[in-house]
Amino acid sequence: MMSPTGKINIIIADDTLIAREGWKKVLETSWDIKVIGEAKTTREAIQRTIELGPDVVLMDLKWFGDETAGWSAIREIKQVNHEVKIIAITAFEGLIRDARLAGADSALLKTFTREELLDEIRVQASKPENKITPNALSSTLEKITDRELEVLELLEQGHSDKEIAKLLNIAPTTAKNHVKRILEKIGAKNRTQAVSLARQMGHLK
Repeated sequence: MMSPTGKINIIIADDTLIAREGWKKVLETSWDIKVIGEAKTTREAIQRTIELGPDVVLMDLKWFGDETAGWSAIREIKQVNHEVKIIAITAFEGLIRDARLAGADSALLKTFTREELLDEIRVQASKPENKITPNALSSTLEKITDRELEVLELLEQGHSDKEIAKLLNIAPTTAKNHVKRILEKIGAKNRTQAVSLARQMGHLK
């Protein structure tokens, strides 16, 4: 949700100055986006998010050689501020899965274009907070089949439709249809959101 000023407030979190300055330069070209803070350590990213309450955090995933630092920070940020949207940004595609499992709302490889970055920020900032009511919870619990639960568990592990098909010995199109039905039943817009909502609903531990 955007701030009352109509601008999307952003915190940039990366361990290198050149990356922070580069992202900032791109963001400053957009009238509706405002950088309100920067962080050069994950601890600082967590603290700045608590203090400043941004709409979106751009979070690098590999910090000072530590491949777990980014997703660990994402998880902690989501625990203290579940409304903030986190876009994981990395040069290492293999780190995306853990980031999404930790709660990242989306992820971009550092080969992104200016338009891709700005568009993703706007998409994430415009998404409403998901709230689950007890009635919605109980009704949804009845709708998920055993097979869909298996698919959900594999989604949580970060598997693609093709990988799910292979693991469950089903056709790729069948796996894709299962994922589509899960998103519809849970009311999720994407796979990451589906996993997050499924946890809230009690489908996943």
